[in-house]
Amino acid sequence: MQTLAELAQIAGGRVRGDAEAVISGVQPFDEAGPEDITLAQSVGYLSRLTETNAGAVIVPCDFESEIRPLLQSENPKLAFARVLAHLRREPFRAQGVSSLASIGSGCHIDHEVTIEPFVRVGDGVVIGPGCTLRSGVSVGDGCRIGNDCSLHPNVVLYPRSQLGRRVAIHAGSVIGADGFGYVFDGEQHFKMEQTGIVEIGDDVEIGANSCVDRATFGATVIGRGVKIDNHVHIGHNCRVGEHTVIVGCVGISGSVSIGRNCVLAGQAGVIDHINIGDNVTVMVKTAVTKDIPSGMTVSGQPGRNHGDELKIRAVLRRLPEMYKDWRTIKRRFGIED
Repeated sequence: MQTLAELAQIAGGRVRGDAEAVISGVQPFDEAGPEDITLAQSVGYLSRLTETNAGAVIVPCDFESEIRPLLQSENPKLAFARVLAHLRREPFRAQGVSSLASIGSGCHIDHEVTIEPFVRVGDGVVIGPGCTLRSGVSVGDGCRIGNDCSLHPNVVLYPRSQLGRRVAIHAGSVIGADGFGYVFDGEQHFKMEQTGIVEIGDDVEIGANSCVDRATFGATVIGRGVKIDNHVHIGHNCRVGEHTVIVGCVGISGSVSIGRNCVLAGQAGVIDHINIGDNVTVMVKTAVTKDIPSGMTVSGQPGRNHGDELKIRAVLRRLPEMYKDWRTIKRRFGIED
């Protein structure tokens, strides 16, 4: 349990009302009870403050009310996320290495870890303190896993993959599989051997059933703070900049460079050897076929400046009407098809 004043300090906000109100949980607006905190960010929820039973409500800085104790924040959603993470976080409790796990030779595994049954760890693996490897995880030879990482069931790390600190990889994801490289010799496709690795920075989270391919040479690099959704493919030799977000079903071909603080929306696709600058937004289902400078928002197939794409779509919506008008003009002047 935490007082509202303590939560305000964690969330970077301020209290209006009873600062000593005790909060033990986080619940949706219509389900919250007297010891819960909830979020009311939109006008719709703020106007219904009398209808919630929450013990406290997170609201924008400029909103005031005497109905409920408030946690006022310049970014209510971020404050809510911080409070939720704090109240729901369970402290790590090391359970050691299960006798049903297979551990290779020459490994350096900290004693403060949890390695569940049916985990396979190859030779020469380094695993730092605070790590959890769930059942079915397979860690290849020579991998390095930093402190406080979580590998969920059936995650596969190919040999020599490197994970920073506080990395979370969800079920079924594969890190370090061969990049998709073949050369056609006139009769068949000859495989280009993939000799590189994958390097994943601190505080990265990768969703379920996603794949990050190792480099042909050197490393495929996922920068610090990157967040990758479910069912994402990142090809060999890609470099993804810090704090970039990649949403579900995105496909990124080989040797793509993506800058910092970018967003690639669902089902976007990027062809190989493309350079994307910092602070770029790629809209849903966009096909990126050429380099994108920093700060740009692109959409469409092929991807182009979002403002230009909206103008094109507006014209396309009028095509049936424009065609009808054209047929009328042709008949009027006796123009034959």
